[in-house]
Amino acid sequence: MVIASADGPILPPEIERHIFEICALGRPVVVPKLILVAWRVKQWIEPFLYRTIILGPEHSPTDGYPTFTPEALLSAIHTKPPGFIAAAVRNLGIYDSTTAGYEQILAACTGVTNLRILSFDTAFSAHIPSTLRQLCVYAFPHQSTNTLFSQLTHLDVLDYPGPDLDLDVFYSSIILLPCLTHISFSDPFCAPRFLSLLRTCPKIEVLFYCDGEQAPLPDKESLAEDLRFVVLRYSDLRTWDWDADWHMGVHCGRDYWYRVERFIQKQRGEGCQSIMSREDWLEST
Repeated sequence: MVIASADGPILPPEIERHIFEICALGRPVVVPKLILVAWRVKQWIEPFLYRTIILGPEHSPTDGYPTFTPEALLSAIHTKPPGFIAAAVRNLGIYDSTTAGYEQILAACTGVTNLRILSFDTAFSAHIPSTLRQLCVYAFPHQSTNTLFSQLTHLDVLDYPGPDLDLDVFYSSIILLPCLTHISFSDPFCAPRFLSLLRTCPKIEVLFYCDGEQAPLPDKESLAEDLRFVVLRYSDLRTWDWDADWHMGVHCGRDYWYRVERFIQKQRGEGCQSIMSREDWLEST
C-alpha cells in the first residue's frame, strides 16, 4: 500500500529497499553516498560495499567498484559488528600473500564463495571458507582434504604445485572433490592426465586448457572427441586482462567460464572442435 505525504507518495519499504539494492549491486562505489540518505538505507545496502574486494598493489577493480586497501578492510573487520564481514564479503581477490593481515582477512571472510588468490603460503589451507564455490589459485593445495572443498564447483589451477609432487597424487585430490564440474589448467605439466580425468569424472562438464607454451598435447585426438575439452592458445590472447575478466564474472557472469560454455554449446550443434580461436573467444564476449 502506498502512503501519501505532503511531499508526494512514499513507496512501501520493501520496494524502496529493492530499488536501493539494485543501485548498490550495479555500482557499489555509490554506496558511501547512498547510506547517508537514511539509517534504514545504511542497514540495507552497506553490506554491498564489501561484497567484492580486490587487494593487491598493482590491481584496481572494475569501474564502479570501490578500491580497498588491506588496512581499510582490517579496520572494518575490527570495528564492524560480529559477523558483518563474514556475511557481506562474497568475492575476494588477494594478489599478494605478503599483504598485511592476510591471514586475518581470510579468517574473517568465512562467507566467500568466489576466491582468486594468486599466491599463498601454508596459512591458506587453514582459512579456506567452507562456502567456497569458485577458486582460482596458482597451485591447488592438494594436501587439503576434500571436505575443505566440499562445495567447490569451479577450479582454475594456474600452475603445477611443484616437481616434487607426483602427478597422480595431484589428480587424485582433484577427483575426490564431490561437486567439481568446471576445471581449468595453464601448466602443460598437467596435460598428460587430461583424458584420464575426463574419463574418470563424468561429472566434469568443462575442462579448459589455456596453452601458453604450445607443447605437444598428449592424447590430442581422443581429447578432440570429447566436447567437454576446450583448448585456447594463450598467444591468441596475450593482452587479455584476466583480472578484469574475473571481476566481470563476479559483476555479471560474463567471464571466461561463460565464453567456454558458449563455445561448447556451439560445438554440440556444429561438430567436435576442441581448439577455441581468438575469434571464438571475442565472439562470446
